[in-house]
Amino acid sequence: MSTKIFRDPLYNYVAIDRDRDDWLLDLIDTAEVQRLRRIRQLGVSHFTYPGADHSRLSHTLGVVHLMQVAWRHIETLERGPDVERAKHPLLAAAVLHDVGHGPFSHLFEPALGIEHEKWSCEILQNPDTEVHQKLTEHDIPVDQIVALIQKDNHDRPPWQKTLLSSELDVDRLDYLGRDSFFTGAGYGHFDWYRILNSFALQMTDDDFKILVWPEKAMYAIEEYIFSRFYMYNQVYQHKTTRGFEKVIHAAWRRATDLRIDGRDAWLVREIAEFLDARPPTVKYYLAMEDATLVYQMQVWTRHPDPVLSDLARRFLFRDRLCVLNDPVAEAAVGDERTRWESELARVVGAEDFDANYYMLRDDLKLTIYNPYIPEKEEREQDPYNAIMIQPDQGGKPREISTILDRLATVTGVREKRFRYYVPDECRDKARALAESRNW
Repeated sequence: MSTKIFRDPLYNYVAIDRDRDDWLLDLIDTAEVQRLRRIRQLGVSHFTYPGADHSRLSHTLGVVHLMQVAWRHIETLERGPDVERAKHPLLAAAVLHDVGHGPFSHLFEPALGIEHEKWSCEILQNPDTEVHQKLTEHDIPVDQIVALIQKDNHDRPPWQKTLLSSELDVDRLDYLGRDSFFTGAGYGHFDWYRILNSFALQMTDDDFKILVWPEKAMYAIEEYIFSRFYMYNQVYQHKTTRGFEKVIHAAWRRATDLRIDGRDAWLVREIAEFLDARPPTVKYYLAMEDATLVYQMQVWTRHPDPVLSDLARRFLFRDRLCVLNDPVAEAAVGDERTRWESELARVVGAEDFDANYYMLRDDLKLTIYNPYIPEKEEREQDPYNAIMIQPDQGGKPREISTILDRLATVTGVREKRFRYYVPDECRDKARALAESRNW
């Protein structure tokens, strides 16, 4: 057979033509891409949804499939050497956009002070990686792939960049459907095929080609926007998942504080090598996977420090903290939040818990996964921050929520909200405090 087939639960088959795109299989087979088998797509969401064990590699193959679908549509729209030269960098970027993820995907990025896109680019540019060597061997320009992956790099034409990274891209189309399927949440049903087979390439006044969608695609995109909204609220921001993320961050902060105090934090070799390297190297970064962090937690359960060992135990054995919804109104003025948090810390401390590690605030605006909130000012809208519809009657493209009024309910500005987590031993007093508003 000249076609390599991957069986996929979303698309049934992901197919790669060996004769035409054998280089793509070489890229998928590199050590750095295969490492994504050992990185969970949704971090610790399996603590909430037991089926959410899918890997970053399965998502990567899905993105490759959707990029192939989009590319076949592009070939029906436009031909020429400029377009043809974009094919390999786009497909390579589909494979490599997530290659820089660390343990439990996005979860560990704040702890390590990293961004996975930065590490993806480091891995691509490092001549010692198999990824770099395969790209060089097949004459695929590394700098173009880096430009497609980097957040604020607009060196590539907008239509190429937005296919991979925008408010409506192949990355989001795959992970919404995939995450919905594996969590069992059921919100990821939208017509991705119509979305990827109906866009047009339109020239702007600045002589840039951008992606726009016709009115006939509006309702498929509407499904996508609602799906994104529901997944954000019911899966990505689920209180149990976020609670265990906060436990991991608290354990990491405790270990860091022990090191600052000159005490042995019992770091496993892979994590210690990464932290001690100045600067951290790609080799040490790639050595950290989900299993590394799980083993670190197992080691910490035996640590003599009672805070560190307890937090690690809570994570490993799913001993969750109690969640409190934010009792402070968004419109509150003055230092009301400061007083609330001070009183809550007092309640936690009264039960012999260190509030620095057991009174945990979750800022719900600090998240990787977001609902669709377009730029509202028309003059500020661009292909990266708004989904544009070309009206049938002609004229300039319009942002979709200005055409479908009912989208206003899910595309407005999010309220700034917080959650708080405390040990179960503090639950009753903490809830009574929140209800009494005596602070």
